[in-house]
Amino acid sequence: MSNSKHRKRRKRSAGSSKTSKAPQAPLLFSNFGKKPLDLVEAGYSKDHKFSISTCSTTGAISTTLTLSRKFPPSLNISVSLKFPKYDSSMISTTLTLSRKFLPSLNTSASLKLPKYDSSTLQAQYFHKYAALATSFSLHHTPKIQLSASAGTSTLAFGIQTKYEIASRQFREIDAGFSMTKPNYDASITMGNKGDFLRASYIHYFDHKKKVAAAAVISRRFSKKENALTVGGSWIMDNITTVKARVDDRGKIMMLLKYGIKSKSCLTIASEFDTKSLNKIPGIGLAFSLVL
Repeated sequence: MSNSKHRKRRKRSAGSSKTSKAPQAPLLFSNFGKKPLDLVEAGYSKDHKFSISTCSTTGAISTTLTLSRKFPPSLNISVSLKFPKYDSSMISTTLTLSRKFLPSLNTSASLKLPKYDSSTLQAQYFHKYAALATSFSLHHTPKIQLSASAGTSTLAFGIQTKYEIASRQFREIDAGFSMTKPNYDASITMGNKGDFLRASYIHYFDHKKKVAAAAVISRRFSKKENALTVGGSWIMDNITTVKARVDDRGKIMMLLKYGIKSKSCLTIASEFDTKSLNKIPGIGLAFSLVL
């Protein structure tokens, strides 16, 4: 009896060790304050866009048609060949390579021809108490962007800088910290050599994160300018999302995003200026269809 009890205990302990999750790494510096910014900025547009994408079941061929009503109107058509290891565009010739050498190391390279100025090489490394990221631009004046964060998945401190190889100087130095909890996310970052300060906060009112409110405040010391934006979002169901925001300039924007099917959605955004009541509110429409 005693031996059978010991065997059961060993099996339970082994099962619990298999199901236990590995600790998460701290956030990358580029993700500090990303969730509040996405709530108050992402999706709000007064432009009219229509996009259609088609692809084969094997993912070998993909075509995209994007029509934007601007002044003047613009039309963008692209055809690309997609494979598991690279993505080659037949119009702008974009080659993207990505590989995971280690479970904690991600690397990617993006080469664009004939305009290679926007080509980049990127690498990200994650550890239990640290996260590192580097980016190298293939420009005629190449730059290296380095960022590092240390801490835990709950509290992290980070720094980011850009180094110009030609002048051998560090052009930008940004720093900040981020605190992440299940019901809120807060961060404070300072950039532009201490001239720009931004604080952001988002709070979730339920464990499924369907209802949230966010605030982003920034200060530019050289121009003595302050900016404040507050907003909220409500995920009504699996296909409908409502968002709204208001800033210190008196502009109110609202957004309705309706999912038609997988990866296809209709977005309607409107803007109302409380300081210019004689103006007609702006309305934006974006329709993305994936066949």
